[in-house]
Amino acid sequence: MPISTLQPFCRRSIASILAALALCLLALAALSSLTAPAHAATRHSASTHRHHRVTHARRHVRRHRHVRATAKAAGKTQPSQPTPSTQPVTFGIYPGGAAGTVGPSGPVAPEDPAKRLAALEQLKPANRPFVLHLYAAYTGGSGYSAAAQVGNDISSYTANGLKVELTLCYRPSDLNAAVDVPGFVSFVRDTVDQLGSNPGLVSLQVTNEANVGGSPNASDGYYPGVKDALIGGVIEASAERNLDRDTQLKVGFNWAYATDSSEKAFWTYLGQHGGPAFLKALDWVGLDAYPGTWGPPLASGLSFSAAVRQGTVQALSTMRQTYMPLAGIPASVPMHVSENGYPTGPGRTYAMQSTALQTMVHAVVDYSGTFNVSDYRWFDLRDADSSSTSFESQYGLMTDTYTPKPAFAIYQQLVASL
Repeated sequence: MPISTLQPFCRRSIASILAALALCLLALAALSSLTAPAHAATRHSASTHRHHRVTHARRHVRRHRHVRATAKAAGKTQPSQPTPSTQPVTFGIYPGGAAGTVGPSGPVAPEDPAKRLAALEQLKPANRPFVLHLYAAYTGGSGYSAAAQVGNDISSYTANGLKVELTLCYRPSDLNAAVDVPGFVSFVRDTVDQLGSNPGLVSLQVTNEANVGGSPNASDGYYPGVKDALIGGVIEASAERNLDRDTQLKVGFNWAYATDSSEKAFWTYLGQHGGPAFLKALDWVGLDAYPGTWGPPLASGLSFSAAVRQGTVQALSTMRQTYMPLAGIPASVPMHVSENGYPTGPGRTYAMQSTALQTMVHAVVDYSGTFNVSDYRWFDLRDADSSSTSFESQYGLMTDTYTPKPAFAIYQQLVASL
């Protein structure tokens, strides 16, 4: 019963008792202050975590979303020591220029295939593979095959000594999972059957950022049935690869770095519904991370380079140590850094891009043994529109006229030496 409903006498009695208790507590506090050690006044108060809301919007078939990250969520994993792999990391790049935007996209400067190929040949190291990250999309049963979309590009690139990694996006137009999931699995099987015999096609990524919803032209997570499409596509790609004996072709999927509450459910679903067949078929898992641009905010109180390095290592650690185990994926399955970049533009200088590139590449190589990272892809080769006021059009190592930015030579040197 609330105190306000008691009779006046009862209220006075309770008040007297409470007053007496208060006097006792004050006396005890005074006594303890006389006997407490002098350093007690320096005790630290309990730490608090500030919440940050960051726009999680992306370029090139990208997404627009909000992520609420806390210091606790971003720092779950235990610090790991840098240990480079005994095998060199295989580098690569997305060779396009056009990039999707959060809002309406601006004009895109025309591609120049001859200049593009010349730039890629400059980046390719001697006697080592250099992998181009390409995309094709399943849009429904009546859509174009991957071979029709990018078959000629793959043939041209591989004929010039470059390797190719092909991403098969899940973008069905009818939003009918009952039809689209088996349709996508067939699309994957046909892709391996039609393109897998090319020895230069070394990797197949099944779906693109299936953990990200909310943007139909950006990431596959928007589409119903995407997790089942991912699982079925990986299993089917591996089976067809084995049937056709395309032993050079490795099969995997990617994940966009995020720390929101839905990530645990995503990885748990893959493990529960994929089962042993999915794990057996899986050759690698990719990470898309853009420290300083998208995702959890950079740590404060550090230099730009130190904060970017910390953010890169945290992304690697979070995927390997926190999320991959939820799907039962063992440490023996290699990680790829499938997308990583830092654009120029307003408030983003060429020097900052160079610093970010050097820092992120060195972080990945330094921890390649720690987290079993085998591959790295930069996003991207050239700007969509170097005159744009939006940094989303300026991810390139080159301007939209294929003029190298300072970061181009830096990446060229890193690829050749690391």
